[in-house]
Amino acid sequence: MRGVILTWMCIVVAYSQITFEKTVHDFGVFDEGKIVEYTFKFKNTGDKPVWLTRVKPSCGCTTPQWTRDTIPPGGSGSILVKYNSQGRPGKFKKSITVFHSASDQPIVLYIQGEARRKNTTDEQYPEVVGNLAFKQTRIHAGEIKSNENKTFTIEVKNIGENPITFQDIKAKSMFTVLFNPQILYPSQKGQILIKYHADKAKENGYIYDRTFYENIKIVTDDEVYPLKDVYIIGSFKKIFTEEELKNAPKIVFDELEFDGGDIIQGDKLVHDFYFKNEGKGDLIIQDVKASCGCTASKPEKEVLKPGEKSYIRVTFDSTGKLGTQHKTVTVFTNDPQNPRVILHVRCNVIKDPFTAPQGLPH
Repeated sequence: MRGVILTWMCIVVAYSQITFEKTVHDFGVFDEGKIVEYTFKFKNTGDKPVWLTRVKPSCGCTTPQWTRDTIPPGGSGSILVKYNSQGRPGKFKKSITVFHSASDQPIVLYIQGEARRKNTTDEQYPEVVGNLAFKQTRIHAGEIKSNENKTFTIEVKNIGENPITFQDIKAKSMFTVLFNPQILYPSQKGQILIKYHADKAKENGYIYDRTFYENIKIVTDDEVYPLKDVYIIGSFKKIFTEEELKNAPKIVFDELEFDGGDIIQGDKLVHDFYFKNEGKGDLIIQDVKASCGCTASKPEKEVLKPGEKSYIRVTFDSTGKLGTQHKTVTVFTNDPQNPRVILHVRCNVIKDPFTAPQGLPH
């Protein structure tokens, strides 16, 4: 009988690994406006050098700084994470994804806590940004006409222990901002006056008969949070003179609605909406926007002389759709009587009747 000799061999394989002391840190409850930070520490517990390739926070409110050197076996490193709670009251949980050379799988760290809204002791000024309390930071301006200027007032109060000086603004040229007073002392109330200049809206890229959402940044010397954001929300309305209306363009569509009937799921419905400029001025197609699941092309010519014709091609893709469908396409023009025209496309998406049910022979 031939003997069999088994030889056991011990093979040592070098490997990489990093181990964190903890992967979740809870800051607990703290006052809104505070910047909190924590350092996650880790160690190279493998047999090969390791390094961090990238550290990615879940949003801009976390700021990571990390060890960028190669870490030898047994060596240590750290990741410093900061969270700015200004303007972010309430509970939070943010992630920091750590990419490293030890594995293709990243490590995810978490910071969490609750930023307690700062008490202004004055219910009339509920919105707090640093040491400045606002009655409101958003102005709903409604419809603003092209032949008028408007001034909006924001009431503020210094709830800090030091004076606050209004230093500068960052806004488009159609807005001017005044401060009354320029320096706000502790417990003092004041006003931010925002004036809208209608004649400068167009040069700032705004199109009439559209809504707008404008951010105005106010620079102060507040030691807690110097930059304050206020917002103006509304819409622009162009007011035309009789002479302008007389010589204006006029868009006229052959039809505003199209019903494609039954179409098989997966097919595309294509339809051309023809229109003509029946006015006396040049017609400008400013924009064409389709609702979800639909696409629309701008006409070949976006400026049409009086009497010229063109069309807008609308395509509906029925993939993944079933049943009655109703899609819209909005056409924006410089026609003062019809600055916004809505086209309608309807159809009924059905399954292919020639497709055999699953499990049955074709």
